[in-house]
Amino acid sequence: MVTAFNPEQQLAFDIRRSIILGAYIREWSMPAYRVLLNHPDRAIHVEIYYFSAADEDDIARFATVGLSNTLRSNGQLIGTEWMLALTADLGDESAERIFTYMCDLLVHHIEVAPDSRIPRVMGESELAPDNWSTRALLLDELRGESEELETIQVGDEVIQMIWAVPITTQEASLILQEGVEAFDSYVEESEYSIIDPCRE
Repeated sequence: MVTAFNPEQQLAFDIRRSIILGAYIREWSMPAYRVLLNHPDRAIHVEIYYFSAADEDDIARFATVGLSNTLRSNGQLIGTEWMLALTADLGDESAERIFTYMCDLLVHHIEVAPDSRIPRVMGESELAPDNWSTRALLLDELRGESEELETIQVGDEVIQMIWAVPITTQEASLILQEGVEAFDSYVEESEYSIIDPCRE
């Protein structure tokens, strides 16, 4: 129970969770773990779920529930949820470390980003996991997932799923200078997987 919610708000959040998490489970099976990002004084309550990879060739995912219901510092409703896909080994980091990083990114986004327009590049950060070469972040439209997850209907709301992609400093510069299409072309020609956070 989130103390900042009244009973009606708590019920609304429970329904939101049921719908969004249900969509995730249909596509990715049961989550392995959950972490709460909770700032009652700012009415921020975001749940981050970890869907572990079934084997070493599968994809691990971290996805939010409740970001869409959060207000930015400017009062604007965010209206989106994030999904971060990684290789099964999480780039030689622990799930706990990824949770911490995602919480840092989410708080920064809530407090600083003026809106939910994409693509959006977040520059290189010292908060990125130590073992990753991808220390910047791209927020863009969801790719490589079921079309059912691109948007999720919650009552009258249409919530867009956003792809949170760790990128290198060079990739961030490419996107900022030439656009996300140039980045897509670069990824297609690369020998590394886009979900490998340790790529060169």
